[in-house]
Amino acid sequence: MKYQNILTGIILAGGQSRRLGLSKPKPLIKVGGKLLLSRVADSIRPLCKELILVVAPDQKDDIPDLGIALGMHVITDTKKFKGPLAGIHAGLSSSISPLSFVIGADYPFISKKLIEKMLAISTSNFNKSYSAVVPKYDGFLHPLHSIFPKIVWEKYILDELHKGESSITKLISKSIENDLHKIEIINEKEIGLVDPMFMSLIDIDDKESLNFSRRIVEKRWDLKKN
Repeated sequence: MKYQNILTGIILAGGQSRRLGLSKPKPLIKVGGKLLLSRVADSIRPLCKELILVVAPDQKDDIPDLGIALGMHVITDTKKFKGPLAGIHAGLSSSISPLSFVIGADYPFISKKLIEKMLAISTSNFNKSYSAVVPKYDGFLHPLHSIFPKIVWEKYILDELHKGESSITKLISKSIENDLHKIEIINEKEIGLVDPMFMSLIDIDDKESLNFSRRIVEKRWDLKKN
């Protein structure tokens, strides 16, 4: 693949699933008869040199074992820190590629075409420096569906973690406002060219979004039958 030698896939799976009210974490929930973590891994694997799964240091469920079974390099959040920002830093620190696609483990409909478009944007600078690429849809940034260069962002995130920052969205906004690091925002028009229904940005946060995702899969099955 064109981008396989420069891209690592970093999947964040250390979060809680309290809003779902289920007895199992989100990555172990089935959508369309397939575990969410498996869906994410299978979607991005063809584009990536390696897959990294980031879990919490005290993770006691079956997610780490599933990650190993799926051929992923399983690591824990950066020590002393918690949350997605610490997970992103841990993933970037372990990556062997210049670019990383960071994705939450709860995105059931990832678009390969959208990732390829984001990669093309990231690598398009004439000075050969890579850009971070962040989708913006319905007025919101989607940092857990973004591309980050290892150089610069690994150190930038760690410095901000030490300052007490915990939000990747705030870091991105700060970087844009102060022109700290090169960030390209991919807007709705650009996303819509390769993903007209914006399916790739659907993430499962609660029972409503879980049921919605399952209905989408069921509808696809019905269309195939007919």
